[in-house]
Amino acid sequence: MNKKLQSYVTLVDFLAEFMGENTEVVLHDMTDWHHSVVAIRNGHISGRKVGDPITETNLRILRSEVHKKVSYMNNDPLIFKKKESIKSASWFIKDENDVLIGMICINSDCHELIAARDLLDKMIHPPLVEKEQKEKGPDKINIDVKELVENNLNHISQNLLNQLSLLSKDEKVELVGKLDEMGTFSVKGTIWYLAQSMGVSVPTLYRYLALTKNNRRHDH
Repeated sequence: MNKKLQSYVTLVDFLAEFMGENTEVVLHDMTDWHHSVVAIRNGHISGRKVGDPITETNLRILRSEVHKKVSYMNNDPLIFKKKESIKSASWFIKDENDVLIGMICINSDCHELIAARDLLDKMIHPPLVEKEQKEKGPDKINIDVKELVENNLNHISQNLLNQLSLLSKDEKVELVGKLDEMGTFSVKGTIWYLAQSMGVSVPTLYRYLALTKNNRRHDH
């Protein structure tokens, strides 16, 4: 092992103890490709052991010279013998001349977490009708709602509809206040349609509306 890497062995143990048995931590000596693995914990993730050669993935990283631009990187998901996706990251160890001499690689086996997530999704997944409503908005966004919003916008300023997404937050809040005073939001669907036109979420538009009501109370 390169003597300059000796002090990082303890870091391998520290990370592995903290992350748990589903995370492999490997210290690579990039100056000895044939015996690259100089320290490893939880090697059952990839099936590697101390003394194993450099991997093709690490060779690609070395040849790309990405270490000259960044201190670490999140890798593409890896596939090991068990055919499970592994969340992976690499931390670069460089000498005083900025030459890459080592890497600490972390490989987390997330298949149990993914399985748990999928199970929870099945249990809490909304009914199809509810999902469609959320994607499409209210049942009835008809021409009357559009005409009401667009007519009120034109009453405030011509061609305002095409400029909504360009307005600042303060300008949007002020506009929502004017539309509210005109009774725009007394009709079902107007909030959703205006939010879509403004490029904001419905909860955000409700926050704007609350701000205008609060401002009016203070003005009075």
